[in-house]
Amino acid sequence: MAIIGEDGIKYSYDSGDLIRELKADIEEFGNFKVKAYYKRENGAKLYTDYQFQEDNLEGTYDLVDAAFLLKYLNKQNDTM
Repeated sequence: MAIIGEDGIKYSYDSGDLIRELKADIEEFGNFKVKAYYKRENGAKLYTDYQFQEDNLEGTYDLVDAAFLLKYLNKQNDTM
């Protein structure tokens, strides 16, 4: 389905590795809070990485549930 930017164009981001990693973490730890790092492409928010809430990395992030992030990653991974 991809993510729609402010320009009306659909954007996708290869998230296959992140999806596999996050699924494994959810299986092990359950639905926990993560720092979901993102970039913007013409207003479309594309998540590029995540870390456990306790980790202190630089960058712009949202604090979200792992299950939400997994759903979003699947959407942005879709190639239109």
